Amino acid sequence: MKYAQSTLFTFQCLLQGLLIGLFWLLDWNAAGQAAICGVLLCSVGIPHGANDHLYRQSTTLMGLLAFVGIYLGSMGAYLAVWWVAPTAALLIFFVISLHHFGQSNFENPSVWYLPSLLWGIWLLAFPVLLHWEEALGIFGTMVGSKSVDIHISQAGRWGIATAFTVLYLGALLRYERQTWTRYALQWAVVTAWYCFTPLLFGFIVVFCLWHSLQSLQHQFMYYKTTQKGTFKQFILALFPFGILALTGFGVYIHFRGFAVGEAFILLSLITLPHIVVMHRLYGEFH
Repeated sequence: MKYAQSTLFTFQCLLQGLLIGLFWLLDWNAAGQAAICGVLLCSVGIPHGANDHLYRQSTTLMGLLAFVGIYLGSMGAYLAVWWVAPTAALLIFFVISLHHFGQSNFENPSVWYLPSLLWGIWLLAFPVLLHWEEALGIFGTMVGSKSVDIHISQAGRWGIATAFTVLYLGALLRYERQTWTRYALQWAVVTAWYCFTPLLFGFIVVFCLWHSLQSLQHQFMYYKTTQKGTFKQFILALFPFGILALTGFGVYIHFRGFAVGEAFILLSLITLPHIVVMHRLYGEFH
């Protein structure tokens, strides 16, 4: 069964619609938004990559050590890129993220599957277009400058968003005709959510609700099919590296506070090896 036809997809659409209604009707202050983001990040957002070690080629202890070494080594290499060429590192982060978000949504192994590319771009670009100055400020802190000066008028930004919408819905009709209405509904509720919410709050909820949950479902199906593991075993396996990641994030918050630019750089370091692992999974279990 395709993800768009799953119970999880229906649940996500209904929950997203409910959240839109609640956000529109109620006054969600900054403290409430931060609490919701914290719960989502700690429960699914950060842990959703904690089982990457289960999918390594060698299941021996040496295989685990080699996997962890390569995982940490790739993070270290990427950190070096951030240090010497932060603009290039930011562009890499955009490219790998849009690929990852799009691939997980359509569970397609191809790097060039058009609906996947367009959906990944939309998830990243639309909130940026809505909150242009704030987003450029965050990007500026990530590349080590006070701001990134790129001027696009509000009318121009809405024009870009409209053109992308037409292109994406057209791609769905061309490549996903059987599930077109469901993916169009997903686009509608996610887009409406972005329109109602602040930049970071809106994106974190979409990241956790739509990407992390779907990724966990796909990982469990892969684990169940290839390793005959149970759901309980899958959840228990999340704990060692999940707790380690959450502890590291807690230590960072304690000593550094929540500096948005730095937090996204840390996220990028974890994202790079995770995307490599998940790309292989989507290729093997398609």
